Amino acid sequence: MKQNVNLPIIAIIGADGSGKSTICSELMTWLEGRYPVRLCHLGRQTGNIGRMIAKLPFLGKKLDHKIAGKANKARSDKGPKAGVACIMFLLSLKRVYRFYKMLRLKKQGFLIITDRYPQISVIGGLDGPDLTIDHPDNIISRWLTQWERRLYRWMADHKPDLVIRLNVDIDTAMKRKPDHRLSSMVKKIESIEKLTFNGAPIIDLYSHKQPLEEIIQEAKNAIREVLIKKP
Repeated sequence: MKQNVNLPIIAIIGADGSGKSTICSELMTWLEGRYPVRLCHLGRQTGNIGRMIAKLPFLGKKLDHKIAGKANKARSDKGPKAGVACIMFLLSLKRVYRFYKMLRLKKQGFLIITDRYPQISVIGGLDGPDLTIDHPDNIISRWLTQWERRLYRWMADHKPDLVIRLNVDIDTAMKRKPDHRLSSMVKKIESIEKLTFNGAPIIDLYSHKQPLEEIIQEAKNAIREVLIKKP
């Protein structure tokens, strides 16, 4: 097994239903035995909680709609109230903690595969800052918004060596993830196309058009090129 303190960070991004988990698993199997490698999930994983709530008997869907309504209200012109802003900020800190752990593994000499990657290109978009109003009325919310932006800029400054962007159309995504909100899925798919990751190299793959074997092979070829260029 090769040891190299300068092994790359490979980010796998895409909306839910684009095949991130499958591609991550295939790439991990391929890389293990060749390099010290770790898979890091850089999402907040709050969506799973919401879907669990929606599946609760009797009041599940009502509670889920209420939570979604509060989230949308937090993105109004006035911004969220202090309590809601605190919760949203704490959830962002969960991502920051995951990101910090990933950087520690990188420094230890691991090749990193990430499922998702924080970005600052689209505020409120996929894996971007959640406090979307630049200058909310509430002073506490304003302070938390400023700190969240700083933290996301810090994460975004650590560019991945390669971004593998898995594109998917809405019909395929909803077929694969029927328990997800349609409006949320549409927003994520639209956000994906706008992400730049500070100029990091991006390879676009299309999970609704290309066979899985072809996607995996193209991803492997792109990673090989990155590894060849690494000192």
